[in-house]
Amino acid sequence: MLAAIKFAKVKPNAKIPTKRLEDAGLDIYACFDEPNIIIRPHETKLIPTGIALACDTDYCFILKERGSTGTKGIAQRCGVIDSGYRDELFVPVTNTTDRLLVIYNGDGGLIKDGLAIQYPIEKAIAQALVIPVPELDIEEYTYEELKAI
Repeated sequence: MLAAIKFAKVKPNAKIPTKRLEDAGLDIYACFDEPNIIIRPHETKLIPTGIALACDTDYCFILKERGSTGTKGIAQRCGVIDSGYRDELFVPVTNTTDRLLVIYNGDGGLIKDGLAIQYPIEKAIAQALVIPVPELDIEEYTYEELKAI
């Protein structure tokens, strides 16, 4: 079944997510005007993407690290996006290292610190998996009844 996913740019310079046929997830890109976003060691920041999205109620999105970000100590935290969410998507990114993490916007955003982890805005910051959401019939039982099932 083909899942219809709709994207809208909240910011004109945003990049619509991309996906190659062989990839499991959609590549999600950061979008900000500042020279850089600095994430201190063991800190989590919400990274703006400049996009909003929508899908059928049969699906949701799960944000995850990309292989290339996870190996750099860039962890993606808390990432379920329900089908009804319509505001700008922010990616919660945690720096799991003891060094500064710099997501830079052009050469002017580079930090001249050889110890900092430098990550360009042009590279995807996370991936979004499109996951089916089943319709559920929720029933309540007593604890004793549940143990007997």
